[in-house]
Amino acid sequence: MTTARHFVMTSGGCGGAHITKRRYPSRPSAMSPGRLRTAPKKTPVNVASRRKCLTVVANVVPQGDALPPPAVFNAVLATAEKKAAQDLSTTLVLGFSAGALIGIGALLMSCVGASSPALAAANPGLCNFLKGAVGLPAGLTLVILTGAELFTGNVMTMFSGLLAKRIEAGALFRNWLLSYAGNFIGSIVMAYLAFGAKTASAPAAKAAVVGIATSKVSLSFGGALCKGILCNWLVCLAVWGTMASTSVAGKVLAIFWPITAFVTLGFEHSVANMFLIPHGMLNGAQITVKDMMLNNILPVTLGNVISAVIFVAGLHFWAYGRQN
Repeated sequence: MTTARHFVMTSGGCGGAHITKRRYPSRPSAMSPGRLRTAPKKTPVNVASRRKCLTVVANVVPQGDALPPPAVFNAVLATAEKKAAQDLSTTLVLGFSAGALIGIGALLMSCVGASSPALAAANPGLCNFLKGAVGLPAGLTLVILTGAELFTGNVMTMFSGLLAKRIEAGALFRNWLLSYAGNFIGSIVMAYLAFGAKTASAPAAKAAVVGIATSKVSLSFGGALCKGILCNWLVCLAVWGTMASTSVAGKVLAIFWPITAFVTLGFEHSVANMFLIPHGMLNGAQITVKDMMLNNILPVTLGNVISAVIFVAGLHFWAYGRQN
């Protein structure tokens, strides 16, 4: 009779040992000296090899920070519908805000890059770039982030909606009229506030704002028209870029390069000029209201509309919207 020791696992998971007696004679173990050489060799078994492992790979494509162009055009159409449904007072008030904010950007440009005569004399290209980079990009960024109604961008947005038959012509003209009027009022108010704050009281700054206003009303009608076309082509592409981007940083970057380019190259923006010319007049520029309207605001506005309608709304409707 032999005595055997067994290991028993209890229900609680703890092992215990107990002794039982067997009534058969003991046999030599496999590890006894007599059987050490004849004991069969056991191949080690990897426990992990007996388990079936399921590997889950998430087939997720990282989402980019920009929409593809056809999706951007759809976003433009959705924005047009939203603007068409907006009540009149909201459009007017947001138009006022846009005019004032663009005025802030134009004022910043006047008091930094334009007020650097030594830099302009030594390196006019760099000075022009400074005027483009510091000022109006900040103004348009504020417009976009606050949802203000900028006429030049609205021309592209609303005409896209009209081409796609998403809005009526009446809604388009109502938005254009109210945003344009609001922009003009906001720009004039900002010009008076800037003059009252004496932001251009330094000799270099005063000479800059007077010179800017004078040069703008000295353009030929055709020159102002072409500069207006080139300007709003870039401005509308900046607005397009903000609709493509899904992040604030992306929107800021989408604004920076097109706006910097148009200011650096000397193009003409009707809403910015609604501030720049009156501000120059308040600081002593010899310009009449007639000069401002006929020599600049009228041809520049017409150029801004042409580029938004043909080169941005019309072009992208042909590419992405006419199939629908």
